[in-house]
Amino acid sequence: MVKVQTEYLSYKQAMKILGLSSYITLTAYIKAGLPVIEVAGSKRIKKSDLDAFMTSHYVNSEEA
Repeated sequence: MVKVQTEYLSYKQAMKILGLSSYITLTAYIKAGLPVIEVAGSKRIKKSDLDAFMTSHYVNSEEA
């Protein structure tokens, strides 16, 4: 059986990739600008959008 990887992630899949255990934290990311796609009540996060969002939030280690 071939495992198919999708570009569009469920919230649960996105949380697993990010290492999150709380929907509250994912909701905070969404409020901070993480794009969500919604079609007929189904919400998905595009993998490339997730990567771009995280990359855009790099913090200089001297400032942290």
